[in-house]
Amino acid sequence: MNDRPPAVQLPHDRVEEIRDLAARLRTRPADEGAALDLLALARTALDDLLADRDDLVRANAAAGEELALWRGHA
Repeated sequence: MNDRPPAVQLPHDRVEEIRDLAARLRTRPADEGAALDLLALARTALDDLLADRDDLVRANAAAGEELALWRGHA
């Protein structure tokens, strides 16, 4: 899985790698081995993106709770 600290977004270079991967997914791999490699990279990228999304959801929830406390709505 992913061992990034919570509420940290993917680094810009990782986002670019994932964009490049998306572009590669639009083309047909040369052979089965290349297709399997591409699928493994796609799976890792999806794991990274989902972990980042989960981190952001948790961070937003925490920020919302903090704001509610600050505004006296908790």
